[in-house]
Amino acid sequence: MHTRAWLVVGAVMAGLAVAGCGADGGGGGGSSEKPAKVDPAVQKVLRLAFFSDMATADPNVFYDIEGNAISQSVYEGLLRYKAGSTELEGALAERWEVSQDRRTYTFALRDAKFSDGTPVTSKAVQKSFERMTKVDQGPAYMLADVKEYKTPDPRTFVVELKAPVSSFADLMASLWGPKVINPAVLDKYRKDQAQEHLKTNAAGTGPFTLERWQPGKGYSLTRNDNYWGKEPYFERVEIAVKPDVSSQLLELQRGDLDGILHGVPLSSLQSLKGKGGLRVERFDSLGTVTLAVNQDRAELKDRKVREAIVRALDVPTLVRNVWGDSATVMKSAYPSPLLPDGAAKIEFPYDEAAIKAAIPPGTKVDVVYTPDSSGVQRRFADLMRQQLTKVGVDASPRQAELSAVFAYRENTKKAPHFYISTPTPDAATPDAWARILWHSGGGLNFFDYANPQVDAKMDEALNEPDEDKATALYAEAGTLAVADFGEVPIAQVKDTMVLRGDLTGVEHVPAYPWTLNLGALGRE
Repeated sequence: MHTRAWLVVGAVMAGLAVAGCGADGGGGGGSSEKPAKVDPAVQKVLRLAFFSDMATADPNVFYDIEGNAISQSVYEGLLRYKAGSTELEGALAERWEVSQDRRTYTFALRDAKFSDGTPVTSKAVQKSFERMTKVDQGPAYMLADVKEYKTPDPRTFVVELKAPVSSFADLMASLWGPKVINPAVLDKYRKDQAQEHLKTNAAGTGPFTLERWQPGKGYSLTRNDNYWGKEPYFERVEIAVKPDVSSQLLELQRGDLDGILHGVPLSSLQSLKGKGGLRVERFDSLGTVTLAVNQDRAELKDRKVREAIVRALDVPTLVRNVWGDSATVMKSAYPSPLLPDGAAKIEFPYDEAAIKAAIPPGTKVDVVYTPDSSGVQRRFADLMRQQLTKVGVDASPRQAELSAVFAYRENTKKAPHFYISTPTPDAATPDAWARILWHSGGGLNFFDYANPQVDAKMDEALNEPDEDKATALYAEAGTLAVADFGEVPIAQVKDTMVLRGDLTGVEHVPAYPWTLNLGALGRE
């Protein structure tokens, strides 16, 4: 299978690495003040902001993170994750069955309609799935193992796979998974697979429709009166494009925004808690911080040197000083809960004498990070430099643009020694994590790490019909990859938002970064 070809790692993903205060698993700081009354004219208008525009609204092309709140609000797939969970539930499919050999998935479709009132049928679903493959953009890999589709009746959709795919059901629930698009729109604009039209228009079944998109300014969503589920409280959602976090914070405090979904600096979070009726909400997330290690650089070719430099990092102190209580040190090669507790366990004990003995005198390395509004990546790099200095390593932190990071694999011998990465998996499965980081050619394998044993374990696990055996294979792959010191798990961080205290129905999913269920939100 192919993997995600990109990720907005710096200016975008680092927003995951910011936190508020409170217990794990959601919830946040309560407010000691009541929020100011909302003008009745906007009582049922939800006002949010993005830091940048979506690249496209086309669900078969969109592979971004900024904009997921829109994509999830106007389109739906067959499955989704339950709020606050990695457990699957039906979306456009009321229920589903998997054959004993795990090659055939049968979905029973619910009685749903597209936003124009057209019924959702099995043939409409098939047309959407086939379009995803034809458009062949980043998310298309999720259907690469499909053998054929069958539509025995209007409410039954059948997918037959070439071989078992352990993550297939989860991929159907992925933020970037196959969405169902109105076939009338696909037919009307069939000349280019409707790609030009769907860049700025939507034709889905979600609780909202995309009414207007003004590039650089913002988006307007309106309530979908043909939505099959519970009618949303908000009649309209207005999302402005505001690249500056300070501007967003000012508007939030004066009541012109209802929430900021990511990217608020930790210092601001502490001062906002309980102020003006605002509350800090933080949620369990699959977002992480990992250290990508360039094994092609002369200083890092020796595994013992790579290991010594990694062991020189006091990771618990780093995590505590950068993220406070909002992140936990990763104890596994995988973010929790993708594998059972204790699987693919990692430890980096500190032994200063042994570390110094393994590192050649005069070793110099550069540490790259990408820009982010919260500043956490720069702080991490600076603290990493300080800790490496203690064992005689001269580390030079510097910022790089994301486009440069994705070009590193073209010439790894001249690329940086380390890159502070913030990946998140496409779905809540070990394959969706491991394949992007460790597999040869993985989308977030920035320094072209390659280990045939790791690849083989992952590929075997993907097609293993026995779930327990597949889990064991993924654990082996993770253990091998971490022991190679090519990608070092550091921290698992929470998804943190600042919201008005009068918002109700706040629902978040760990596998859906920066995303709330807008259709479930209400106002007191």
